[in-house]
Amino acid sequence: MKTRISTSAILVAIVAGLALADSSVVALALPPIRVDLNASIYGLAGVIGAYVIVLGLALYPAAVVSRHFGAARTGMVGFAVLGIASIGCALADSLHVLLLFRGLQALGGAAGVLAAFDLLDPGDKEGNEERHLWIAAAVFGTAAGPAVGGLLTQAFDWRSIFWIQVPIGVIGAIACMQISIPQPTHHASPFKWRPLVSLGLLAGGLAAVLFTLVLQLVAGWHVEPIVGALTVSVLPVTAIVAYRNNKIPEGPRAALGCLMVGLGTLCLIFVPGAGVLWTVPAQALAGIGMGLALPALNGGLVPEKTTADAARLLTARHIGIFLALVVIAALVRPALNESSRTGEQQVLAALLDSDVSPGTKISLLTSLKDVVNSDSPRGKLQETLDSKAKGLGGKDRVAFAAFQSRADDAFVAAVNKAFRWAYIVAGLMALIAALLVSDSLYLGAFSRFRLPALGAGLVVLAMYFGVHAALAPKPVKLADPCQTRKLPESSGFIGAIQTQLLQSLDKTACANGSSREELLIALGGGSAADDYRAKFGHDPGDLTSFLARSGLSGLSNLLKGFLGG
Repeated sequence: MKTRISTSAILVAIVAGLALADSSVVALALPPIRVDLNASIYGLAGVIGAYVIVLGLALYPAAVVSRHFGAARTGMVGFAVLGIASIGCALADSLHVLLLFRGLQALGGAAGVLAAFDLLDPGDKEGNEERHLWIAAAVFGTAAGPAVGGLLTQAFDWRSIFWIQVPIGVIGAIACMQISIPQPTHHASPFKWRPLVSLGLLAGGLAAVLFTLVLQLVAGWHVEPIVGALTVSVLPVTAIVAYRNNKIPEGPRAALGCLMVGLGTLCLIFVPGAGVLWTVPAQALAGIGMGLALPALNGGLVPEKTTADAARLLTARHIGIFLALVVIAALVRPALNESSRTGEQQVLAALLDSDVSPGTKISLLTSLKDVVNSDSPRGKLQETLDSKAKGLGGKDRVAFAAFQSRADDAFVAAVNKAFRWAYIVAGLMALIAALLVSDSLYLGAFSRFRLPALGAGLVVLAMYFGVHAALAPKPVKLADPCQTRKLPESSGFIGAIQTQLLQSLDKTACANGSSREELLIALGGGSAADDYRAKFGHDPGDLTSFLARSGLSGLSNLLKGFLGG
């Protein structure tokens, strides 16, 4: 049994961990990638998914190559390809180019990871200290990826994530050639489908949580990447702490861990507001579950004694991650679009019903048109409202502050709702994973852990539900334009014009079957007008024609400059 770990082994483990983390290391860089490369939500999912699926499918061919040419040579070439392909990723000027080189990265990563498995000799010698290096790389690499990527993105930019992988890949290639091992065994252990599927579901659920949480933090809440990196680091840190508790047998530990991941993920549905600290207890619960379940499944219930075992295990994990990303992208994209539209309408409703002066309302309407189409709508909204607030004073300043708070709450409520189904899917994946190994729940050795752990998880979930019910920002109600509503009071000539405009909006929206907010957005023209026409079968026209129909044609030239109609 080896008592001293060589420097080469440590380097190989680090680079193998990087290759596995590469599926998630770009997570916090997705918002700037979306802007720079004009990518959709599907495209962003592809930046992760392309790497995941290529690596998963390339593992078995990589095992064949390693068997014929040796682990050291295979690892050297694999890590070198990973490093060289990273140059292409860093220089990519379009999404298609980035996806191409992400696939090449994955090919190199697959060869390097399987070679690392053999070079770190984790299979037959339970006492081998280098076994722990492999477990750390295989289990915690993916979870640590977003934190590393977020720090690099904040300090430099998203391309630095790939530039730093170039020398790391070269170092890994050199380190592989410094290790000499006997010819490893390539025969697979007996196939156990239940824990293997459980592992794939758990890995997919965890990846879905990271992908969704990162989007919610950065694109939804407008959190800085470094804050996002520190926030999502809760998951791997608590997982590492929990990993040190190996007193529970593997079967019960896997079932308990999957259950805790599922409950922790479901807690994220009920996060109130946009405070990153609200995510910490939920992540901690899921992280503890991850630290219990992944090591118990990864090399425990799912054997990992040979290269064929490692290929089968890692393939299941990456297929689970890929399928989860496909589902999450399909859920998040339309939900985000809908939440942006809902948020825009609710902000308009809050503005129209507020006591802000009519002149300030008019000047805001043009600026708000750009909020939804920005890469960070909440950040753009805050920037726009802060800019308008600077020139106000007296009662108008007080009224504007009240509207500003209401508008932000409404937008956050709409954004948070957009991510609910993604967390539900991720949580269900982990809970199904627990059910697949649920026979372990009845082992006698587990009885003293079962109820306290389950009870603690349910208590945390219930606390989140209660706090959400009490503190979550409430959406702004879009009133029925056909019903009489209380209009904001404003004296003088401009106040009378405001009253007539709001009454005209209600009257026209009622006749068209829409809300007044949808009508007002459509009056700005462009795609909004086309969408309105398709949805309600009425041409909203433009601002000038609307004012003419409302008997306010004399204001057309004045307001046209404000609203862009």
